[in-house]
Amino acid sequence: MVVNLKNERSKVYVEILKQIRQLMEDDRLTTGDKIPSERELSERLGAGRSSVREALRALELIGLIETRRGEGTFIKEVGDHQFIDLLATFLVQDGKTKSDLIQTRYILEKSCLYFVLAEQDEINVSKAIQKQNDDCLKNLFDYLFSLQPNRLLHRIWLIICRFSQTFQQNSAPSDILISELVEALAKKDEAAVLNLHHQCYKQV
Repeated sequence: MVVNLKNERSKVYVEILKQIRQLMEDDRLTTGDKIPSERELSERLGAGRSSVREALRALELIGLIETRRGEGTFIKEVGDHQFIDLLATFLVQDGKTKSDLIQTRYILEKSCLYFVLAEQDEINVSKAIQKQNDDCLKNLFDYLFSLQPNRLLHRIWLIICRFSQTFQQNSAPSDILISELVEALAKKDEAAVLNLHHQCYKQV
């Protein structure tokens, strides 16, 4: 039997990451708190120090923790900009990647529409178009996402939206199309809403 040592090592590494995260939750550690030392983590998790060290390096790489010389390792506050930086690391300047990013925004918005149409008795979309700037579609969905209970989904959409705007600086749905979408939402006309939303992305 041939054992894939690389895969086995990856499994151990991922499991340690999960355990460290669970330990932080169990200890109720928050931003600015010091996490246990490498040696203590190794003892509490029953894992080798080299594996724990590798897991901690990964957490530091993505900005979840920071090491201060002579003080220890602390939990960092993770802002939206760090997620954007992470996206930027993998984003290449080609048409396929740009289209993938815009498609992701479209899919998130479509899921939001399904929820709002199904769960909201009344959609007061007038609130969504009160902001005075050029991105009416973003304003509209910022409001619609606030109506659904999944705050993480809203945050992810905001980040994807900001990033995708870098590729859509010179294109946006027409005011007429946005007005028709708003009207269809007010009437809760699902077929019209989904069709108009799709047309918004055919224009960008």
